[in-house]
Amino acid sequence: MKIAIIGGAGSVGAPTAFYLAAQKLADEILMIGGKQQNVLKQHAMDLSTAMSAKNIIIRAGDYQDLEGTDIVINAAGIAQGLITDRMEMLPKNIVLIKAIAAHIKRQCPDAFVITATNPVDPLNYATYLAGGFDRKKLIGYSLNDSFRFREMIAKGYNMKVSRVGGIVIGEHGTAQVPLFSTVRIDGKIVNVAEDIKRSVFQTIPTILRDYEGLRAGRTAGWTCAIGLELIVRAVVENSGIVLPCSVVLEGEYGLKGLSISVPVALGRTGVQQIVEYNLEKDEQERFEIASGLLFDAVKKVESYL
Repeated sequence: MKIAIIGGAGSVGAPTAFYLAAQKLADEILMIGGKQQNVLKQHAMDLSTAMSAKNIIIRAGDYQDLEGTDIVINAAGIAQGLITDRMEMLPKNIVLIKAIAAHIKRQCPDAFVITATNPVDPLNYATYLAGGFDRKKLIGYSLNDSFRFREMIAKGYNMKVSRVGGIVIGEHGTAQVPLFSTVRIDGKIVNVAEDIKRSVFQTIPTILRDYEGLRAGRTAGWTCAIGLELIVRAVVENSGIVLPCSVVLEGEYGLKGLSISVPVALGRTGVQQIVEYNLEKDEQERFEIASGLLFDAVKKVESYL
């Protein structure tokens, strides 16, 4: 199993390379970077030594080295400065995404591709258009929303997060749709208290603001590494596990011509199934708001491409 991480020098790419290697999910990890070649090579050298006893090849390379890659994780992005919404990152990043999609299509057209660059949903759709990929071999990473959702629910009930289940769909941004109907505690259905729901909705818009307010120049790389490992494991082990991912829809949920986060079953062939949940009325309304926002983003993607 050969996995390539584009943006390997970054705050998402480097932790992901470490965690995938630590979990022995690849025989080879190729790290591709941009301007920070010294940082990329330093990470590759250090990781290669750290994981040497696991018999995993970890190396820095370039796009021509993508040949034979089974899974590509694209975490590359242009430096943005402080932002208030992930959509602000679209104009700069779409130019990069278009070029990367061409490299992937040329060097490893059958690879399973994971878009981890923000804004994830429109950039996953841009990758789909620019590379002409099979939509079921391409997803956008959005699991962090579900991790935070479970964390918020656990806090509301003063319990360990490990006891809580539940997912978020829709846009990977402020228009995300927390599915309270999917919340489980110790595997049992829970009618989430209204005050906890309000707290969740009040917290969602503050998440990006709090990260940006630190002016650290980094993003949620460790969280992404955990989530990306779950996705890669599902593909490598052909598990069929259902996880929320941004995927190009062609009629599912009554939508087509955009990428949006919904539950999907993942396996060795990529997206095995797009799972259509029966949403509650308020969830459906929020999902329609999210899809409307993303359709607007699709128009921008098409104009940029």
